[in-house]
Amino acid sequence: MKRRMSRIAIVPVAVCCLAAVAASFGQDFKVQWTAAGEVVSAGKDTVPVQRSSKVVRVDVEPTLLPIAVGKQVCISTLQVRAFGPDGRGLAGAPLTIEIRADQKLQLQLTRPGGDLCMRPAGPGEYPIRFTSKLPAADGSLRGAQIFLRAS
Repeated sequence: MKRRMSRIAIVPVAVCCLAAVAASFGQDFKVQWTAAGEVVSAGKDTVPVQRSSKVVRVDVEPTLLPIAVGKQVCISTLQVRAFGPDGRGLAGAPLTIEIRADQKLQLQLTRPGGDLCMRPAGPGEYPIRFTSKLPAADGSLRGAQIFLRAS
């Protein structure tokens, strides 16, 4: 009975120690993003971007893009929209496309005809960020993130 109680007491202590060690290793980890290209917003019922335009929201659809490993998908197949403070769509708002630096080789990027295309070499989930180059009224840059899910 004493032996069993001592084992039960050791388990929580061991779990706490492992959690503390794991947390200390995870503090220095940061995902590095790298610019992969640029795109401009489009859509129906939009107004052209002006010098004073502010982007308060960015939408990209679909947000989850399933694809088979080795198949190609291009940014031109996505709906990229930016919206101003009045809620109206902005046509021609410039956005930066970013991917994780550690996934760049896996995505096998190409640029046929000026479009950015990806052909995942292996299964996985690959996040892709779209960040407006036009700031919001508060000076922050708004963006959206989608996931390319290769299987």
